[in-house]
This record gives sequence, C-alpha cells and structure tokens, in this order.
Amino acid sequence: MAKFDDIESFDEDDPSPSKSSIKREAERLKKIGEKLLEMSDAQLESFKLDDKLAQAIAEGKRIKSREGLRRHKQYIGKVMRDVDTEALETRLQEIENAHTLNTRAFHELETLRDELINGDNSTVGTVIERFPGVDTQKLRQLVRNAKKEQQANARSQDKPESAHARKLFRFLREAGGN
Repeated sequence: MAKFDDIESFDEDDPSPSKSSIKREAERLKKIGEKLLEMSDAQLESFKLDDKLAQAIAEGKRIKSREGLRRHKQYIGKVMRDVDTEALETRLQEIENAHTLNTRAFHELETLRDELINGDNSTVGTVIERFPGVDTQKLRQLVRNAKKEQQANARSQDKPESAHARKLFRFLREAGGN
C-alpha cells in the first residue's frame, strides 16, 4: 500500500482549471454559438465578429444534417475560445432584454385595449392621462366602434377579434410611440 508522505507536493492552489470547469466553459461557449446561429443576418451585423467566427456561423446556417450541425456547433464553440465573449454576451443580453420589453409593452397595450372595450369612460380618461398628445375624439370613436362590433359579434358568434379592435390597438401603439 502506498503512503502519501509527500503531501506537501499536492498543491490545493493549483492555477490550472479542473476538467469539469473546462467542460462547463466549452458548453457555455457552445450555447452562445447556438444563440448566434439562431439570429438573422441583420442581427449578426450588429456584433463585431472576427472573420473566422463569422465564417463558421455562416457555414452553420447552411448545414441541414442534424449530426453535422451538432459537430459544427462544437466547432463554433472551439472557435469562440479565441474570441472575447464578454462583448458577445453583453450584446446578446441587450437583444434578449429588448425583446422582453417589446413583448411586455405589447401585452400591456392589448390589456389596455380590452379594458377600453369592456370598461367605461374612466378608462378612456386613464389613456388620455397616460398618452397626453392623443387625439381624444378619434380614441373615443375607435372605442365606440369596437364596442359596437363586439356586441354584434357576440350575437352572431362570428370572429372574436374585430377589425375595430385591431384599429384601436394600432392607434394605442402609435400613441405610445412603440
């Protein structure tokens, strides 16, 4: 049985990363590469990609084979080892946050539209306060038309989303500057 008499030779502060941390880093880089592959060419132009990475991403977009694409994602991860990923991650986070904010604003406008159609005139006052430069006459007209169309659709059981409700939504979106 071997004895570990020379325990001082074992250094706990070894600066080399563990095998597991290397694998985690490789997986993180691969996931960033996958996100880049999913983006459109217009979105990719906003990134400052080096030529080798840009070429690898362009090649990856052309690959249709499942196994080939899997291997190519690993290759992109390998190429990304030589790239500053902090800037890429920051830009990816900005894009994801912008998408989340746009979705949230969209849902808020939908809710506001539904409240206008189903609510009373106090909701119109709230919209006027929220969007000070809004054309109140046109807003009231759109709400009135959407209410009439909703009542007509309720009787005939046609389509749930009315044309006037869509017009009201577009008007609110333009008033909000979105």
